[in-house]
Amino acid sequence: MPAILKVSDARAILGHDVLGGDEAHAAFGVRVEEPPLPFTAEELHSAQTAGEMLVLRLASDPTGPLTLQRMIQHMPQSFDDRYLRKMGYQLRDDWGIELEPLATADTCHLGWALVRKEILAETRNLAYDEQDALVTRQRVDVRRRTAVEAVYDTLLHVATRHMRLLATSWDWTKSRTIDGGYLNVGGFGPAGLQILSFSRAVRHGALGVCPTRQPA
Repeated sequence: MPAILKVSDARAILGHDVLGGDEAHAAFGVRVEEPPLPFTAEELHSAQTAGEMLVLRLASDPTGPLTLQRMIQHMPQSFDDRYLRKMGYQLRDDWGIELEPLATADTCHLGWALVRKEILAETRNLAYDEQDALVTRQRVDVRRRTAVEAVYDTLLHVATRHMRLLATSWDWTKSRTIDGGYLNVGGFGPAGLQILSFSRAVRHGALGVCPTRQPA
């Protein structure tokens, strides 16, 4: 049976691509005891080669569930406010992520996850179902992120590493809107992080998947 690694072991392999308890405290003001790492040294070396980071995802902050809405409150300057309440993928004035029920309900699951820092190149210019088929062919334990995971990972990275991931691309997540679209997170330029929604038939060169795995 492989030895259980310490977080210090993970940092020796992945360096600044480990975002653990100290980073979570710096970003969201939460002190937690870091759970045991569920990944082997071999998996972490493979993650380093694949351009992945190791993230400790949290489900709550000192005030309660760490939802999308709560993260917007934590770091309002990190979001492009044009997409919070004013416009959506069809340029409707009555859509924005803050109007979606999941924005005040969904959270991450507490635990360690590996995730690609940028979208998988092979998933560009594919419709949603085609992306799913490609991702699941690679590994059975790999999946899309949820929208709250994508936002959490991206904010944690910019708050502690001072670099914007997904600056010119969008991660198409598994989170559905009330009208049947799927949320995508990215376009993290100077105006802030964008959260949009597209129908599953859309294809775009900057729209792809950042695969993640997070053991239960």
